[in-house]
Amino acid sequence: MAPHRLGRTEVALRKILFDSSFLMSVSENPTDWRDTIARLLGSYEPVLLDCVRNELSELSAGPGKKGRLARLALQLASDFSPSQCGGAGVDDELVSAALKSRAAVATVDRTLIATLRAVHIDVIRLRSGRVTLV
Repeated sequence: MAPHRLGRTEVALRKILFDSSFLMSVSENPTDWRDTIARLLGSYEPVLLDCVRNELSELSAGPGKKGRLARLALQLASDFSPSQCGGAGVDDELVSAALKSRAAVATVDRTLIATLRAVHIDVIRLRSGRVTLV
């Protein structure tokens, strides 16, 4: 999803990086997460790092509930802007990319949330089925 254009002027949107845990959670328990994020942060650009997409692709090849949720998550993220990763682990790449682009991160991973909060990155999470900003 590219930034909106008004004539020749480009409007910079807040980037939101999505973790596989968030996308799989909203696949399992559908919410109005897109609208809620827009209410919390205004217009935004959803971004999916290549390493997150790869993680979801690997999970989607597997059987059972986890594979099904990963396939649904990939469908949800099909129109997200892609972004490349370096060679670090997925969580480290999310933190690095968020710091670099001043983006927020959508995740339900408690360890990742603690790391993001420690470096003052906004976190979007699900709590009791509701999308919240921490």
